[in-house]
Amino acid sequence: MLATFFIVILFVWIIVLQSKIINISNTVNEIKKYFEENNYSPQNKEIQNATAQGENKSVFVQQTENQQNIEDQIAQNLFANETIEDTKETVQPQIVQPVEKQTFSFEKLFLGNIFNKIGALAILIGIVILIKIVSPYLIFTPVVKISLSYLAGSVMIIGAFMLHSKENMQKYSEVLLGTGFGAMFISTYCASALFKLYTMPVTCIIATLFLLAAFYLADKLKTVSMLIISLIAAYINPLFLNSQYDVSQNFIFGYLIFVNLLSIAYTCRNRRNNILNCTNLFITLILATIFCYEASIIAPVILWGLYTVYDLISHNDKLPNTALNYWNFAVFTILLMLCADFKSDLTGYILLAIVFVYALIAYLKKSDEKIWKNYMHLGLISAYLCVCFLCKGMPEKRCFIWTLETIILAYYGYKYKNKALCAWATGILISAFTSMLPADGVFYIENIKDYIPFKNVRFLLFSPVIVSSALSGYILSKTEDETIEKFAHFFRFMCLSSLFLYAGLEINSIVTKHFINSNNSADFINSMINIILGFAYAISLRYLNNVINSKFFIQAISIMTSIFSLLFLIGLAVHYKPLAAFIPLINLRTAAFAAGIGTMIVYKKWFNKQIFSYISIFLGFLFTHYEIADTVKKCFFNGGGEYLISVCWILFSGIVTTLGIFKNKNYLKNSGICLCILSIIRIFIYDLAHIDILYKLIAFLTLGIILMVLSFLYNRNMTTK
Repeated sequence: MLATFFIVILFVWIIVLQSKIINISNTVNEIKKYFEENNYSPQNKEIQNATAQGENKSVFVQQTENQQNIEDQIAQNLFANETIEDTKETVQPQIVQPVEKQTFSFEKLFLGNIFNKIGALAILIGIVILIKIVSPYLIFTPVVKISLSYLAGSVMIIGAFMLHSKENMQKYSEVLLGTGFGAMFISTYCASALFKLYTMPVTCIIATLFLLAAFYLADKLKTVSMLIISLIAAYINPLFLNSQYDVSQNFIFGYLIFVNLLSIAYTCRNRRNNILNCTNLFITLILATIFCYEASIIAPVILWGLYTVYDLISHNDKLPNTALNYWNFAVFTILLMLCADFKSDLTGYILLAIVFVYALIAYLKKSDEKIWKNYMHLGLISAYLCVCFLCKGMPEKRCFIWTLETIILAYYGYKYKNKALCAWATGILISAFTSMLPADGVFYIENIKDYIPFKNVRFLLFSPVIVSSALSGYILSKTEDETIEKFAHFFRFMCLSSLFLYAGLEINSIVTKHFINSNNSADFINSMINIILGFAYAISLRYLNNVINSKFFIQAISIMTSIFSLLFLIGLAVHYKPLAAFIPLINLRTAAFAAGIGTMIVYKKWFNKQIFSYISIFLGFLFTHYEIADTVKKCFFNGGGEYLISVCWILFSGIVTTLGIFKNKNYLKNSGICLCILSIIRIFIYDLAHIDILYKLIAFLTLGIILMVLSFLYNRNMTTK
């Protein structure tokens, strides 16, 4: 079943591949034939160039110019005894004939191209039926049956050679030739599998000889059909051998390498069919995964080496092998892991050797920029995978190696002004940063009692990233290239982000260790510390943005960080925990609100937006409310004191409005008016229903006095102006 499915896939692929190659061949032949028929010459080339440049001269104008050239030539040659007739014969106007576009012919498509292939397939099926079903009823020995099959194949091959000399029969003869070789292959398989006439070595030798002959004729006659038959037969052999004989996996893998070697030899002489190599690697990957999963680890190395050598000897600017090189490395890595039984150390050491090979090739080919870049990228990919395999389960080593590699790449990117190396340095630093985050001891410490600040896994992981990003940013900042300078900005951003993240995690661990018996207290303290660090990080990013003049990225992260810090401050600072440790104005919440208000003031100065002034006043109002509320809750155990909250609201709004009146700041006056309205609403809705009559009197008196004073100050100030 698997073999049938594989053959169907091959057949579909062959049809598509053949159509592509035939189209290319037909186009090349038409162009060649056109040039031969039109007597292509330098004069023709000049006329074609003139036409392509849009001069659009008419035939009459060209003939007039040619006639003038004739008369000038006659005048110049009067003393050389040249006749007018001879001169006229030497200069003849030439008109470029347009290339006729071939029209699609439904009849030609089927009768000339498709039906002969279907017929060839039917003949091959008929041969199999003849040998396996019909022949038992005939008095033929197995040797006679196979001999007749070989004879039929030979007749088709000879007939194909005789027809190939005729131009109009070449396509037909190519299909007939492929059919003959197909009969030869099928006869060989039947002789071995059905009649046991051949042993496994003999079968392999005969099939290989036919395969060599088929590839030779495909190259000699430039026939696509012959090439298709060769590939089909080549990949049927492993399926046949695996189903009929107990063949070692190394033998099958070696045979696949041999088929790829034939394909390489063919494409060396026919570069326009270079896609065959990628297809052969894909089919080899599938067959090796199915049949050769326990083969020797040398086999994929040999296969990789063949295509690497092929690239070095066949590379040119018009038909580069870039896609083949990357695909070759991908197939090699998969087969290497498969044959190495997913042993990380062995795979890593082999990849390390590949890194040196790629580096050597890049160094030797440094004069060719395309080859150098190609092998540089392949070497860096190999180095990246090598670290992944060799340092599996060891985040400290992996992080250290990647950060060291980042500094080296950044230095050479600056030295040679190579943006690709800078991009690689950026990607590897990101890999180092992300790889350390899931490590044990970075975010979560299992035994907090044994935690020692600055002597832990977190320090070993963060310190290389911070140092590497700082050095890389410093190195690249010295460049005059604007693109490379952007990489320097990113490294500064990574350094700052890693530093703040490490500081937050380290402080949280210290607090948790010292307040381990009071989880509520530890959580609240850590929350306030994280909020303070968030505001500090936002300010630092904004300052960095001013220094490097970043237009969007760092500035956007700064604003987002401040927004999240504000939301956490408003939501987590409602009640001080534990309340017994609360001291009015002397606590961490005061520091968190001070950080938030300071951040908004700095933003107001940098962005020149009044929205930040309103936010800072709102934060001050919330801070006053939170502090008075916790003071009342702590001091008045039996209830009462709620009127103090309303009084503080009124006083705060009055102070803000007064400052707005004297300083003539609209945002202060507007904020004060809004807070006064909130205070009035609170007194009339909440205080009237929940406090005693004495406290209501105090609240209303305070409200009335404040409002009267504010009205007086406002009217006097307006009168003075």
